[in-house]
Amino acid sequence: AHGYAVASGDKDWIHYSNSSLMDNVTVGIDYVPSDGADNIESSSAVTLKYTGIDGLTIGAGMGEDNGEGAAAAIDVTVFNATYAMDAITVGWSTSEEDSNAASSDVTLTAMGISYAVNDDISVSLNSSTHEYEDTTKSDQEATGISVSYTMGSLSLKANHNSVDNIAGTSTDDRSGYALTLGFTF
Repeated sequence: AHGYAVASGDKDWIHYSNSSLMDNVTVGIDYVPSDGADNIESSSAVTLKYTGIDGLTIGAGMGEDNGEGAAAAIDVTVFNATYAMDAITVGWSTSEEDSNAASSDVTLTAMGISYAVNDDISVSLNSSTHEYEDTTKSDQEATGISVSYTMGSLSLKANHNSVDNIAGTSTDDRSGYALTLGFTF
């Protein structure tokens, strides 16, 4: 199968995806044309997704974002994988933003695991790190844990999330809790 998408508004963009070129492989292409009024060059990206092994999904992408002009253009590279086996799902992702602007590169690494204890209870743990090339910034580190319980039409969910060094600021740490009770009618 394949598809096209075209949007208009502040910016026009084109997206094309095709999963019929090769079994278990999906290719995506994105293109944002240049904006002559702001002297911004076009941006583009290519993505690949492979699902040929039971439970495993592997993705990769690369592109160039010229949305801020040539001086701040960013080359982006992304790799990710998830593997689901019975009640356990594990995920990993990394991305690198290589900027033309000095000391502006950012690398993100994220990992997560979820476990369905049974049909009613599941837990998950996730973490991520943003590493900044700018030596005046501290690495941002985030951790989250969540638990959910379902009993008939009742669901109870709880989570705790914490982020240290938000946007690279060593004095900006935050954490929060949430508890949600829901009913389905």
